[in-house]
Amino acid sequence: MRPPHEDIQDRAPVWDHLQNFWMDTDPSIFLADVARACAESKYSLAELEAIFWNEVRPAVSFNMGAIPVPEWAGFEIEWLKERVLRKSRFGKPLPRKWLHPYPASWWRKLSAGIVQHRNDARACRRGIQTNVALQ
Repeated sequence: MRPPHEDIQDRAPVWDHLQNFWMDTDPSIFLADVARACAESKYSLAELEAIFWNEVRPAVSFNMGAIPVPEWAGFEIEWLKERVLRKSRFGKPLPRKWLHPYPASWWRKLSAGIVQHRNDARACRRGIQTNVALQ
């Protein structure tokens, strides 16, 4: 995977979706949409995990403890891009997830959703290919 500063165009939509896990809202509202966006991206599951932990988390996790009022609607994309590039831990080991139980629980749910979406898409494509071959 290329470094974030060399891949902003493809990374930014993923960053934008993943930031929802650190907003002052219930992430379950966005889970299916975020899983779909991640599944449709060019990144492998391992790459998406690195983006989640080493790019988005360092950039926006402060929001969970923001005083007086945390952001709930998501940060503007230009601000988010600059912040991710400045705070990125690209290429470093993933953090110990047991030290971060809140995002770890959401990553487990999100990764399952990504896998499911990709499996469903493959099955759908196979069905279409089979139907075309039969005609």
